[in-house]
Amino acid sequence: MNERITSRQNSKIKALAELLSHPSPEGFLIEGFHLVEMALEAGCLIEVLGTVEPPHGQVPFTPIEASVLDKITSSKTPEGVVGLAKLPPSKQWGNRVLLLDRVQDPGNLGTLLRSALSFGYHDVILTPGCASCLKDKAIAASQGAIFHINLHLMKEEEIPAFAKQQGYSLVATALEGATPLGEFALPPRHILALGNEGRGLSSYLLDQASAKVKIEMTGIDSLNVAIAGAILMYTFSRRDAK
Repeated sequence: MNERITSRQNSKIKALAELLSHPSPEGFLIEGFHLVEMALEAGCLIEVLGTVEPPHGQVPFTPIEASVLDKITSSKTPEGVVGLAKLPPSKQWGNRVLLLDRVQDPGNLGTLLRSALSFGYHDVILTPGCASCLKDKAIAASQGAIFHINLHLMKEEEIPAFAKQQGYSLVATALEGATPLGEFALPPRHILALGNEGRGLSSYLLDQASAKVKIEMTGIDSLNVAIAGAILMYTFSRRDAK
C-alpha cells in the first residue's frame, strides 16, 4: 500500500484529475467497485485509489482522503474508489462489426457498446464526431463492456475501402430506400452502420452502403439510436445462431 494522499494539490492527484477531461487509451479513470472489478478481470486495471481498499489487492492501491477523492471523480455520490485503467489490446477482427457515425450522446454511446458486447459485435468503429468512449458517462453506460471490445477510430472515407478489402458488406440503417428488418437477408460478414441521433448516417456512407435496413414501426417514425441498435444487433445475432 502506498502512502495516504491528503492534499488535493498532490502532483499525482493533479495528473489524474487531468485525465477526467483528457483521457487516453493508455490511461483513463473509472469510478465504483463494479467498473474496477470489470477492469481487473479484463487485465486493464493499472492502479486503484480510494477511501476504501478493494478486497482483491492485485494492483497497487493508494489511500486518499474523501476531499481528495472529489477532485478525481465526477459522480455526486462516489463509492469511494477510483481506478486508473487502459483499453485492452486489439484482437483479430470478427465477422460482425458495429459502426457508429457521429453518435454524440455519451449515454447512447456507452449503451451501444454494452449491447454490442451482449450480441457478439466485438469490434466497434467510431468516426470523428462521436462522443468520447473514455469519458465517465460513456464508461458508466457501457457497464464495463469497454474492456471487452475492440475500438477502432476511422474517418468515413476510409470505411468503404476497408470493408471491401476485408470482405465486409456495409449495411446502413435508413428510413428511405431500405429493406424492412423482417425481410432483410443478412450478409454473414458485415458492418452495421448507425448514425447521429438527429441526422442519421452521413450521405457519403449511405451512398457507399451495399445494403440498407430499417426497423418496421407504427405510430412514430424513428427510435433512439441505442434502442434501434440493440434491436438490430439482437435480431442479427439470433439469425446467425440458427
